[in-house]
Amino acid sequence: MNYDIKIRGDKNDNGMLEFDRLNLITQSTKEIATKALMLKIRGFSDIKPDNKLKQALAIRLQSLQGSKTEGTSMLLDCDNFEKTIKNLQLNLFKPTEDLLKLTPMALVIQTFRSALLEDEDKDNLDKPLLKTLLKFKKNFISDNEVFFFSNRQSIPEIEITKNDFKKIEYLDDSIPEPKKIIINGQLDEMKVSKNKLGLVTQDGFVNIFANDNTIIQGIVDYMGKDVTISGMAHFKPNGQLSYIEIQEYFEPGQKDSFYSRKPVSMNIEQQLLFQIKQGKKHNPLSAITGKWPGDESFDDLIKMLE
Repeated sequence: MNYDIKIRGDKNDNGMLEFDRLNLITQSTKEIATKALMLKIRGFSDIKPDNKLKQALAIRLQSLQGSKTEGTSMLLDCDNFEKTIKNLQLNLFKPTEDLLKLTPMALVIQTFRSALLEDEDKDNLDKPLLKTLLKFKKNFISDNEVFFFSNRQSIPEIEITKNDFKKIEYLDDSIPEPKKIIINGQLDEMKVSKNKLGLVTQDGFVNIFANDNTIIQGIVDYMGKDVTISGMAHFKPNGQLSYIEIQEYFEPGQKDSFYSRKPVSMNIEQQLLFQIKQGKKHNPLSAITGKWPGDESFDDLIKMLE
């Protein structure tokens, strides 16, 4: 499938690109596509893909052209994931129909739209992915430049200016700060990636990660067994858990099942939106419209939405 990247607004946008700049544009674009795919299939963007996934992330430069009046235009080509990953046996991954319809460049466009447009789904983002988007700012050589991403109408396009990165910086800053937590669950027998494992909790699967190799080497003794983990919880922009960095682990006690719920860090608005998105009620806000604020506590409010 074909995609266009057009660069306009500066006198040097004339159909020619210096090698170093071309390399920076292609590398930063590919990095966004890679992290966006890993977020969708692993739940955490900062995971290195294996060789088969790297092949699925191929983006090919088909042509480079332009003029002083039209700017610089790159024509790109890449395959739908339906052709490249549908039949791969991937740990912890069942590709959704929506994902299979996309391509690496479609993920790049979707990620920028999620970060820059108010109504787009912020679940497509996490902190490492936002940091990668911010690195794309280095591709701009003037404040007047505009990068235009499109694939000829099959998915919504996006225009990016240098000033837009202030929105991404704000979004990055708005992500809840990591917090210390204790969580209990069964260590999944399937390894996600180097230093990254999975924990099955009462609320579902949780990505866990360790910088210390000795922790990984020791915790594997609990494969398929319950374990209690103490560490730092990192969150997505919507307050949902992204992953947990392991600091300590130990054999669970009788009361450790109390810690088998996923931690969240959502404000009131995010919790209400999450309840709606989860479909707890057809129209859960109708239960409180015109009735709150009242004498009810916030916990009572949330129960009304369940």
